[in-house]
Amino acid sequence: MIRTHNVQRTRNDNIAVACADCPKCRKENVAARVGSARSGFNSSTEREIICKQCKNVFKVAESSLAIRRYPREQVDAEYTVDSLTWIE
Repeated sequence: MIRTHNVQRTRNDNIAVACADCPKCRKENVAARVGSARSGFNSSTEREIICKQCKNVFKVAESSLAIRRYPREQVDAEYTVDSLTWIE
């Protein structure tokens, strides 16, 4: 008999990332990691992002970045969490 355990994910299993959608193809791009308590940005500093899908280069103000929370494994599969820069 194989037993499976029902593991429930919690908010603590997720990491917070700053994201921007490419204006050309609309694909989501992770720009950086952020602290889990952060809910937004006030900075007008622009970040240059290269779209992972279409390779379009675009700039976006930090204040326009969306904060999303994803499982570490999901982000690692596309970006490698440890290689992402941090926004303090």
